[in-house]
Amino acid sequence: MGKKNKILTLIVSLALIVTLIAGCGSNTSTSTSSNTSKDEPVTITYSAGKDSTPATQKLIEAFEKKYPNIKVKFQELPNSTDDQHNSYVTALSAGDSSIDVLAMDIIWTPEFAAADWLLPLDDKFTEEMREKFLPGPVEAVTYNGHVWAVPRFTDAGVLYYRKDIIDTPPKTWDELIQMSKENVGKGGTKYGIVFQGNQYEGLVCDALELIGSNGGSVLEGDKVTINTPQAVAGLQYLIDLVKIAPPGVTTYQEEEARNVFQQGEAIFMRNWPYAWSLVNGDDSPIKGKVGIAPIPKGKNGQAGTPVLGGWNLGISKYSKHPEEAWKFIEFVTSEEGQKITALEGGNLPTIKFLYQDEEVLAKNPYWADFYDAFITAKPRPVSPFYPQMSDSMQINFHKALTGEITAQQAIQNIEKDLNDIIKNEGKK
Repeated sequence: MGKKNKILTLIVSLALIVTLIAGCGSNTSTSTSSNTSKDEPVTITYSAGKDSTPATQKLIEAFEKKYPNIKVKFQELPNSTDDQHNSYVTALSAGDSSIDVLAMDIIWTPEFAAADWLLPLDDKFTEEMREKFLPGPVEAVTYNGHVWAVPRFTDAGVLYYRKDIIDTPPKTWDELIQMSKENVGKGGTKYGIVFQGNQYEGLVCDALELIGSNGGSVLEGDKVTINTPQAVAGLQYLIDLVKIAPPGVTTYQEEEARNVFQQGEAIFMRNWPYAWSLVNGDDSPIKGKVGIAPIPKGKNGQAGTPVLGGWNLGISKYSKHPEEAWKFIEFVTSEEGQKITALEGGNLPTIKFLYQDEEVLAKNPYWADFYDAFITAKPRPVSPFYPQMSDSMQINFHKALTGEITAQQAIQNIEKDLNDIIKNEGKK
């Protein structure tokens, strides 16, 4: 054998030995690599609006302590919910994978689900888990037979009343109107009630509460159901409330209504829970004189139906870490997570048990009164086309309040618009 051949044979033999050694050790090598990768921290991005309280930071710290291999990056969005919505739409429509967990306004969930931007959570947010939550928020995250998010915190309309003037709050709208007429002038009051009558989303919430509490509805699936005697009569109640409200009520949003009530000028106020601490603040003329009650019902209703607000958490379809994202949502919406949110952020829980929690009630004693109001709360129409529907309702409800059209005409106009929206948008 020549020198060159001997060298070639040696090279081939060495190569075979290296291959055999590598082959024998391949299982060990792969296993070691997998374990190393598994132990490396995963970073997920949680996107939500600015939080001026310590709640978000406390939640992230508690979560990372429980799951040391999952790090959470908080992507802070602007205060404006419209800006937040636009930011999500821009990112998700482009298939952006930089967001894992989205904080969503209650009315966005069906829109985002229909656009195929969210992962369904039916197998994760189980029936057993859902039973622990208030029913309204769970209904709001359910669309087209699937669950798309988990309710993080809630909000719902409530009735404030002057308990130094009224002993027992009204159970019906007729009682409220009668009590107003009988008691205006007492305790410095000038008006029966204040509410949100401006042409904006707040008016839709107020009107839907009157319609719902009188046995009416807007949608059942994709079927428009608003044109009923119950809905017309419900809207008529709101028109009648204008007569016992301040002259400017059709320009009022939440803060205008609160200011009138807080100055002691109205017996009743429809508003959100946020107003409680303000009307009972040290600088409030009516501190200690205010009670809270559920929204009253109409003649044809079974119960008052406050409209839901609140925020939900979902997983982006484009997330590269859906399992880790779910662990974060599961923690934040658990009793432990919601308790942190309640104590540190002042947000109302979606888990029923926390309305009896001693520590939560010690810091927020009036929350016990909200439970009865929240248990019957209903979401606004669950539809991917809700923003367009709201535009029609805002316009027609406001025209009815200002006397431009009747309650019947407003309901008929909305029925036509909603049918057109479903027909036209459904073709896109």
